Amino acid sequence: MAFLIDKYLPAYTYNEYHERLINASAEDCFVVTRNLDMSKSFITKALMKLRGLPTKDLRLQGFIKNICFTYLDEDPFKEFVIDASQHNTKIIWNFYFKKVKENKTLVSTETRIRCLTKRSNFLFSLYWFFVKPFSGIIRLEMLRLIKKKAEKN
Repeated sequence: MAFLIDKYLPAYTYNEYHERLINASAEDCFVVTRNLDMSKSFITKALMKLRGLPTKDLRLQGFIKNICFTYLDEDPFKEFVIDASQHNTKIIWNFYFKKVKENKTLVSTETRIRCLTKRSNFLFSLYWFFVKPFSGIIRLEMLRLIKKKAEKN
């Protein structure tokens, strides 16, 4: 099985992966995720403020635009990929939607990071030590919101 994330970053230095089983179709989960409004989560808003990230528009598309991420590619109702790269650090983030059975979908999100220099690896390792737990909380909150909204539809 080929994943779009593999097309953009097959080899990486760090990664983070989370998944959640949702009682909804892959199509519904995909649409809900693309239109996700993270402002519905107090903890997400608080953690983003703490990191100094903009919190004015916390819909996924607004979040991407306001933080200068790039929506790279999609396989409709199956996966989409976002580029969050920074200087000397390639960062690719996806959401993947796997139909488990009728109206049951495993939604996963993975972030892969590849440091392109020794210096960027050192600096990123320091950053990641402090940020990874909070990044994980935000991703788990995103999956919780997706589940809540998709199962309500």
